[in-house]
Amino acid sequence: MADWAETERELVVPDAAEKRLDEMDRLSDLRQFPAEVRAGAAVNIAVTIAATWWVAGRFVGPLVLLVWLVLVLLLNLTPVFLLRLTMNAATPMPTVRSMDFVRDQHKFSDWVYVAASANMSFWVVVSWSLSRTWHAGWLLAVVMLVGGLHTFWPVVLPGRER
Repeated sequence: MADWAETERELVVPDAAEKRLDEMDRLSDLRQFPAEVRAGAAVNIAVTIAATWWVAGRFVGPLVLLVWLVLVLLLNLTPVFLLRLTMNAATPMPTVRSMDFVRDQHKFSDWVYVAASANMSFWVVVSWSLSRTWHAGWLLAVVMLVGGLHTFWPVVLPGRER
């Protein structure tokens, strides 16, 4: 037990702000994204919620939600996949805090895309379910606001790693 305690004290955790995009290894690293990256993600979530609301109100069937979800994820991940084909060992990797929303969106560690896809899937299913239950404009606005704020909010929260 004493050996483990000594090892634990010697463990040095790198500063999340200084990590390169491909070195992200903890959910808390996501808090280091610049505000414009969070804003872009929040807009993406809000637009997807609105599009889901529109689709859910017009198409009925047992597999429509699944097909829509797959389409949304494909639309979000295909540019990443294609841009990654252009990467090589010489591709510069900026730090998390200095990344550019457009130029660097395809350079994250793989798990970040899994987390982003899970988040997107959550909002698609929530907006689909609410739309099919109560298709009201004010509810769409509330869901878009909550989804956007949920995605953007970590920018304004103080954190230990900032």
